[in-house]
Amino acid sequence: MNNIVITVFTPSYNRAETLPRVYTCLKNQTFKDFEWIIIDDGSEDDTKKVVDGFKKEDNFFEIKYVYQKNQGKHIATNNAVKLSRGEFFITLDSDDACTNDALETFLSEWNKIPPESRSEFYGISCRTCNENGVINGKPMDKPYIDSNDLDFKLKYKIDGELWGMVRTDIMREFPFPQTEGYHFYPENIIWDNVGRKYKSRYINRALRYYINDRENAVTNVDRKNASKEKFAMRLHYINECWDYRKYDRKRFLEHIIALTRDGLANGLSLKAILKMVAPGARRALVAALSPIGIILYKRS
Repeated sequence: MNNIVITVFTPSYNRAETLPRVYTCLKNQTFKDFEWIIIDDGSEDDTKKVVDGFKKEDNFFEIKYVYQKNQGKHIATNNAVKLSRGEFFITLDSDDACTNDALETFLSEWNKIPPESRSEFYGISCRTCNENGVINGKPMDKPYIDSNDLDFKLKYKIDGELWGMVRTDIMREFPFPQTEGYHFYPENIIWDNVGRKYKSRYINRALRYYINDRENAVTNVDRKNASKEKFAMRLHYINECWDYRKYDRKRFLEHIIALTRDGLANGLSLKAILKMVAPGARRALVAALSPIGIILYKRS
């Protein structure tokens, strides 16, 4: 178990019923040199008992279990990255499943990138699909695309949830912010920022299944926290992704209008919201369209 190439990380909150499915997927992997880190985000069910049962079996991979008070997936991710011994890091959520050759495929695709070019890449990304194998989102017309998340979503307009293997050193370079009050920090913000410096190879194959057998509850997320996360995402698009507005003006207009609504929902004043927006045209647009956002807030 000294040769750890991949760390598989699973954040869990009251997922004792679904963790066995993740465990089975990992036991069936064709690639063997990995570890499994489970961060229990304050569960109140039998999660630890279930994991202890996994550990008693004859496994070819090491299982690490860590309990933390309920703080959210983003904090759990940071803690897992600190513990990681793998060169690569993969997050496999507690209610998902993957193909038996998922890890092997990720590494195979990584090795196809010329060694002298790998420093430009943060990892390999793949598509996801439902239990029937139907890919989530718009199909790709190529075997792979070398790009970043912003180009992939906004320029090439390929939507749908992605999954991926990321270099662990990049995860350490771009940790999730230790922001108070968030139980789920928008992951897209991190990947958009990573994409400003590194690219990924997006392969046209689904390696992860998304299974809707119950509400996805990695963490406790109430309605207020949800609007807080939306506010962070909208502010990110307006402040940090403004150069991409030409690819989807409608999306950016929606963010400009809804920023006021979500900010008010989190107890911010209009003045405080405007101060958070980059000065100039962006701040002027948010101010001009704020009456619409105020009406939407009052109606919600």
